[in-house]
Amino acid sequence: MTQTLKRPTNIYHTGAVLSVLSALTTAILMYGPNADTSGDFDTIQMLHSNGLYLYKKWVLFFHPQFAFLAAAAASFTLFRRSPGLASAALFYLGIWAITEMSQQAYLIDALNQMWRPAYLAAESADKAQWKTMILAMNGISDTLYFVLIFGFGLGSFLFGLAFPRENNFDKWLGISITLIGGMSLLAFGYYYANASFAGPIVNFWYDWIYGPLQIGVRLALGGWLWRTANNT
Repeated sequence: MTQTLKRPTNIYHTGAVLSVLSALTTAILMYGPNADTSGDFDTIQMLHSNGLYLYKKWVLFFHPQFAFLAAAAASFTLFRRSPGLASAALFYLGIWAITEMSQQAYLIDALNQMWRPAYLAAESADKAQWKTMILAMNGISDTLYFVLIFGFGLGSFLFGLAFPRENNFDKWLGISITLIGGMSLLAFGYYYANASFAGPIVNFWYDWIYGPLQIGVRLALGGWLWRTANNT
């Protein structure tokens, strides 16, 4: 007896919920309240116990998980249309997700649960070594950002190209995702490859366009996944 394989409607529904969660976490990261980070070096180290400072680190730890799993759910359909683009997109988005999680783990654990408390509790003779490690975290975090913005940019660019173009909704969703990826790659060039000409464009993009567009795209992807589930 031949069994009929069920289409992965549950995966699409789950992906839709995760995409909406990624939109919510994007909104929190972009527009949620921030702690006051002004003050001298010692004052700033006291942020390790400030919930208003730490909550975005935790949100940013979970955010790429939601977004990547939503993209993986969409790939069940995109693989059939463009297997090469969908596979490459998922690879680079995976690099982004793991790297961003790692970056936030360093900040939550090493910096705020270990090094900052140790610095504040240390005798004056030992403070210098802890201060050196704290200052080195800037380089570690920025290097991880180097990897994650490249992975996010290229992964999003390819992910958008893999989208179908059968109707206006699909077409504009794909174009918007490709635009987000392309602008992230432009930002990568500006931040790390001396592409100074891109500065005004990148700054305008992140100041005025990126937040609303990214939230809208993640909500739209959730709707696309839910519709896909209902049409299978």
